[in-house]
Amino acid sequence: MRATQILSRFPAHLEAGRPGKLLGTVVQAGALQLDVLAAALAAVRRSHRLGDADELTDLWRLAALHGMTLAEFEVLIGRFRRAAELQKALDTAADDDGREAAAQDLVALWAPLAAEGGVDVLPLFADPAAPADAARAVARLSAQAAKALRRGRLADAVRRRVAEAASIHLEGNGTVGAMLRGAAAALDLQLGEIVHSADRYWHAARVNDTLRLAHGVPAAGGEVDETLEPAEELIGIEENPLWRDSTDNTPRAHAELFTLTRRGFERALMQVRITGELDHTIGPMLVNRDEGHGVGFDGTVPAGSELVFNEDGRVLLDGADVTSRAYAWQGASFADAIAPAATDAVFQGDTPAAATPGGARPANFAVTVPLGAPAATALDRAAGFPSAGESLPMPGIGVGITRLAFFVQQAHFASLELPAPRGVTPRTGAALFDGSVFATATPPGTTAARVALSWQEHRAFAARLLIPPRFRAWRADDAEGVLTLQAVARAVERFRPLGVALAVEYIEDRWTLGGGTLTSGEGDDPIEALRAGTRLWAEAPV
Repeated sequence: MRATQILSRFPAHLEAGRPGKLLGTVVQAGALQLDVLAAALAAVRRSHRLGDADELTDLWRLAALHGMTLAEFEVLIGRFRRAAELQKALDTAADDDGREAAAQDLVALWAPLAAEGGVDVLPLFADPAAPADAARAVARLSAQAAKALRRGRLADAVRRRVAEAASIHLEGNGTVGAMLRGAAAALDLQLGEIVHSADRYWHAARVNDTLRLAHGVPAAGGEVDETLEPAEELIGIEENPLWRDSTDNTPRAHAELFTLTRRGFERALMQVRITGELDHTIGPMLVNRDEGHGVGFDGTVPAGSELVFNEDGRVLLDGADVTSRAYAWQGASFADAIAPAATDAVFQGDTPAAATPGGARPANFAVTVPLGAPAATALDRAAGFPSAGESLPMPGIGVGITRLAFFVQQAHFASLELPAPRGVTPRTGAALFDGSVFATATPPGTTAARVALSWQEHRAFAARLLIPPRFRAWRADDAEGVLTLQAVARAVERFRPLGVALAVEYIEDRWTLGGGTLTSGEGDDPIEALRAGTRLWAEAPV
């Protein structure tokens, strides 16, 4: 006892420790207060240390030293709150089906590997003495959930969050690693190795839940608790996510030359939308003059109808596939000598291709897709349509200024000699340098069609943070998990690069037309798994 230790320090001849002496009584009374003060002092010291603080209040105050507010812990607190609600629902379930459903919802908050794939979870908590007793399994699961929801578990989770935030700040904010570490900490996930895509737009890592649920298993000395192994999940970031940029649906005349100015990271494939104008839109063709690459349609686009050349080379007229009546060509296209450009095709002669000036392309004959009728190309008068419907190579749009041209079939001379009419070779196949047998440009003000161009663009100063979809279930009043996304965004705000717009989204494993990616099926690449989206929708998305 403390009083005995104090009395032992007095000189021996005073016999301070002898029972019945008044000195001993006084010292014992004072020692009690010293014990209280020492315990209080130790508690104060612990409260100032992140690793030792016992009370949540002290942890909140330590977090505040780093500028962290309760809003940044909303996902963690909401998880414990939701688990308590589901535990209560489990305890009050009336039948076996209801018990299993409630157990599924509760256990999903910890995402154990043994519960993946929609298997029944109550057998994991069954009493070995009564494995078929669902009520007993419910009681055992509820007891394990109560252990996992103890105040000490919450305090430990808060402690980890504060320590991880401080560590990230020490190493530096604004990086992919900092963002993924911050997001994993906000969701109480343990981050694995970060993997980067070849183009460095995608970054992914495997994660496991740091909060664990246990179940009882038989042992030599009786039953012991064994932690359920967490399932492996993914978290990722897409830098500069794709979005569709486009021009207006602009009136264009036959043989109109125009330019398009674009900012961006790299060349992108074009989508071409042509809307019919009166009866003028016959055989429309769009050409990228810088690439010497054009696409056209052998047919008429009725007034108000829309002809679409998609990036994948398929062509649709009012939604119906008409690729079999479309074509593409690549080769020499000559610009106006009045406005020459460095990317114009030139006569190469014997000059090596590497020696051509600037970005000029050596001139060559146009090559078409499809080849058309036997011994004919798609540009020849003998070409046969419809073809087999081969997908077309599409022209692109570069960074900066791209020179374009639009044409329709107009005023071509032909022959009605028997035994069969003979069409004139189109301008693109005639290899002439004047307009001797062709109509001149359409008079100003005459619209041949309306043309809109669009392309997939990498959005500058933007990123998407992708988190596991199970976090949708964190709140009973938020079926789509929107509030959880907002909470995660607030938690990772401190790590976000300045000037970069960050969107937090759930990983979507359902197939989306135009957005789903078919994986190779080989290896175990987290980037492919993050982007795949191969599961079918239960119902059509709104």
